Amino acid sequence: MAKDQMIRTVLIVLNVIFWLIGALFLCAGLTFRFEYYRMIRGYPISEEMYIPVFCLMALGAYLMIITFCGCCGAASSNPCMLTTFAVVNGLMLLVQIVVGILMLVYAGQMKIWIGDIFERQLRQRTSLERFDERYKSFLIFWQEHLTCCGLNSKDDWRDPLGSESRATCLCILEEPERDRECLPQDNQNYVYKPCVDEFSAFVGKYMYVIGGILMVICILQVLAIIGACTLVRRWRDEEGYVM
Repeated sequence: MAKDQMIRTVLIVLNVIFWLIGALFLCAGLTFRFEYYRMIRGYPISEEMYIPVFCLMALGAYLMIITFCGCCGAASSNPCMLTTFAVVNGLMLLVQIVVGILMLVYAGQMKIWIGDIFERQLRQRTSLERFDERYKSFLIFWQEHLTCCGLNSKDDWRDPLGSESRATCLCILEEPERDRECLPQDNQNYVYKPCVDEFSAFVGKYMYVIGGILMVICILQVLAIIGACTLVRRWRDEEGYVM
């Protein structure tokens, strides 16, 4: 009985922690979805940029629902709820493994995917100077943050060293020919590489962070599944419960 109580306590604590994580994911997803949309509406942003946000919201909602089931099942000694918790968690674990494999397989396609999104943004315009002031301010912010110039090419700006983009595009170095971050613009000036390279690296870096978080979640899910199955089996053995 003492062992059962310990397993129940650990299971309840794990589910409470995961419920809080799910609530955090859902709130973050909703915030990004509505606040980010409010900030950039009117910009030619691809709908594909919202996919990670929707995934975050779906993961948060899933965690809140399934951990509620697991917590209530453990607290009330309900084998049906714990069995449901273990089965659904097991299926979700398989989905996470498949997603992780796909992320590794298609990691090299990240630059192509981002480049295609950037290309569609420019399709209706011949240069970045033709965008409205809000979009140009938005892009210049990222150029400064990522130290880059243009989307897929520095030539996305009709004049990368013009008044609008010069501050974030101009690369000032003593020996620019040795620096891989800069490209020649004319005989005297150099500009930074296009943002598709830097943005791909930026996203790739956070993909490893996401992968690490998913790995921790998977390990804790396995522990929760083992704990739930152990409790259900003990209850069936001790009380003669028939599933």
